Order: sequence, then C-alpha cells, then structure tokens
Amino acid sequence: MRVESGMSQAEARARQHSSTRRRKPRKTPLESEEFPEGATIVAGPDGKPYPVAAVWRRALARLIDAITVFFVQWMFTVIQILWFMDDVSNRWQPEPWGRATAAILAYIFFHFVYTMVFLRWNEGQTPAMDLMKLRAVRTKDGSHLGLGRCGARWLVGGVSWIAPPVVLGGIIVNAATYLTVPFDRRRRTVSDWVAGTTVIAYNRDKEDPDGQLEEVLDEFGQPMTVREQIRRKYGLFGGLTGLGRRLGDRNRDDRTSPRDSQRL
Repeated sequence: MRVESGMSQAEARARQHSSTRRRKPRKTPLESEEFPEGATIVAGPDGKPYPVAAVWRRALARLIDAITVFFVQWMFTVIQILWFMDDVSNRWQPEPWGRATAAILAYIFFHFVYTMVFLRWNEGQTPAMDLMKLRAVRTKDGSHLGLGRCGARWLVGGVSWIAPPVVLGGIIVNAATYLTVPFDRRRRTVSDWVAGTTVIAYNRDKEDPDGQLEEVLDEFGQPMTVREQIRRKYGLFGGLTGLGRRLGDRNRDDRTSPRDSQRL
C-alpha cells in the first residue's frame, strides 16, 4: 500500500509539472494583436490606449500630403485661379530661388492652410494620415490639437520647403526632423517636440470620432463603416467631419448658453 501510494504521489507530481509546463501565459489586452509586443501605448482623446505610430507610416503620410498640395497648386494654376503666377514669376526672381520664388511661396501658403485646417478641424488627421491610419494628439493628455499646436507642428517642416536647392532642400530638412525618433520612446520628431504632440495609430473605420461605434445599415442591409457613414452624411468633403460637427455643436451651445438665458 505504501509503494502504491508513493507511486501515485510521484505520478501526480509529474502530471502537475507537465501541466504547468504546457500552460501558456494569458495575454493581457496590451499584448493582443492590436497592440504588438514592445509597442509604446499612449492615451487617445477618447481615453482609450493606442500604440504609437510606425515611423515609415508617418514619413509616407508626410510625403503624400506634400504631393497632394503640389497637385492642388498645379491645378489652380492650370485653371487660371492663380492667373497672376506667371507675371509675378517673371518680375520677381531673387537669388537663390530665381523664377521659382513665387511658386515656392504659394506652395508654402497652401501647405500651411492644408495642414492647419485638417489637423485642427479633422481631429488631428490630414487626408494622408487618415489613409495611413494615423492621428496627431497632445503628448500630455492625448487630447485634440489647438491652432497653436497645429501651427507649431507645421512650422519646422513647412518652412523648410523654401530651403535651397528647391524641393531637394525641403526633403532633406524634413528627413532631418526624424533624427530624434530613435532617442524618444514615443518616436517623436522635431516637429512633435516643438508642438508637444505624439502621433498614434488610429483607424477611423473602427473607431468612432465621438468614442461610440454605432452600427448603421446601408440600403442593401449591410453594416457601414464609420468612414462610409461620414461620407454619406457630409458628402464630398466627408473628411472634414470635425468641422461640421463642431459648428453644429457650437450653434446649439450658443442657443442654450447661460448668457442667452440671463438676457432673456
């Protein structure tokens, strides 16, 4: 009986040891596929955790935005909205930019407006950042960017396009802003350091701008993504969701503000 009991205890210990070996550690929410291993997690405007965006996605988004602004300016020149460009270019040719001075200054202006409008009123996303699933937020608390931070974020990379030689100088300076990325755990560029911002990985198709994901069916009975809902509601300029929503909220707040109630 003692031998049998001894054998049973040994078998029990062996089984317990093998079970503990085979058992896999449970994954925490931050170790799931949505948050890859080693990713830096930052709080977003909705309070949820988001991983910091990959550097190659950010660089590609900046390049796409630059090309987009170039084609917008070229289109305005072709359809004669910028009818004065040729005359200004012929009369004003300072060194070292020469005849390209007027075109460079016009490009910087359009790039500034483009960046400010989308970062401020599209909740930290330019069209290219939306395409690459990126979003710029405040580093301190993950909130939306104000006009001052949007301008500071644009300043370093935007003004660099005037650096000679034309185009090449802007590319070199913009690339140099990424030299701080390896030394910062949030992978912030010089523009992020100046503005106090961080770029997170954000998929608008999965995350509702207000933090609430509503299931809406289309005419075929299929659920629509948030982006499709936005485009159908706001039309061609569906990317400017924050602008339309905020203007509507401001109008409602103005009508029911305490000042108005006191006046009445």
